[in-house]
Amino acid sequence: MTAAAAENAPGVAKMLEEYEYPEPSRKRVYVLLLLLVLLAGTAIVVAFRTAGLKGVLAAPGKRTDANTATVVPSPPAAKPPDASGEPNKPPVGANEASKQGAEPNERKPAEPNDPNDKQPVQPTHKHPAFTQRVAERARMVDWQIEGRGIKDPNVLMAMRVVPRHAFVPETEDRYAYADRPLPIGNDQTISQPYIVAFMTEALKLDPNSTVLEIGTGSGYQAAVCAEICRQVYTIEIVEDLAKVAAKRLKELGYPNVSVRAGDGYFGWPEHAPFDAIIGTAAAGRIPEPLIQQLKPGGRMILPYSGRDGLQYLLLVTKDRKGSLQKSTVMPVQFVPMTGEVQKPESQSDK
Repeated sequence: MTAAAAENAPGVAKMLEEYEYPEPSRKRVYVLLLLLVLLAGTAIVVAFRTAGLKGVLAAPGKRTDANTATVVPSPPAAKPPDASGEPNKPPVGANEASKQGAEPNERKPAEPNDPNDKQPVQPTHKHPAFTQRVAERARMVDWQIEGRGIKDPNVLMAMRVVPRHAFVPETEDRYAYADRPLPIGNDQTISQPYIVAFMTEALKLDPNSTVLEIGTGSGYQAAVCAEICRQVYTIEIVEDLAKVAAKRLKELGYPNVSVRAGDGYFGWPEHAPFDAIIGTAAAGRIPEPLIQQLKPGGRMILPYSGRDGLQYLLLVTKDRKGSLQKSTVMPVQFVPMTGEVQKPESQSDK
């Protein structure tokens, strides 16, 4: 120890003796203050995490409600105008089908004989025949039709839907879905399913097409076309067959098929021109009225009897200028077309 330190030692000792230590109660106060500071800091952290910086640091003069979203919601979409003015009535347009009790994608049925009604009509599919032998139809399409190259989805759908067994006599019922023609009486037949599908696909129908069929027969071909297009007009020269087919098509629910007894050679000029014309009986020439009633851009398919005695499916297309293009498609065997077409061409009425 130095001399100076030794000299000051008594003074330090005296100061230590005179110093007053804090009381225990004062220490407790300091501890409590420290705990309060820690609690306050914890509360601030919780507030930041709960309300977010934007809520805590709100601009002066503006109050932020902790239960209100800090992001301003987008304004609601404008309500479409209601022409009726009734608050609980759905708007006209997109919900029109629901007002009528119809399915959203289902066209509203209309009276087929109403000349002022331009609304397209569709088959109803309410007859029990549509729910019968569904597996047989599916197998027919898979094996006999799609398996042989038919690709148009509308045609495949129509062939799966139309109950062919409803168009054949009871004596032929067990063969209804066999790939062959069947007799229907009056020396006429119902075509084999593949030929029906092939000829329908060749017409390239769409939901707006209007079709003329020459040779109604049982009505099966007309029903297949009616599943796809807007309207089918079909003519049958055998009056008994025409009556039976008309009754059958009505019972099955095909309001977009009109049947008439008469000679198909002359077509149906009141409803011409047609987007497509299909013939189901073979002739040695194409009736001139049918060519005239085919719309420019339209297609016609019918069996044609050549000079060699063989029959071919003949596809006729008419371009926008009215010129015809003809092509043979495949060999077939149909019943002959009767009536005016059997006369020599020079004697036939135009």
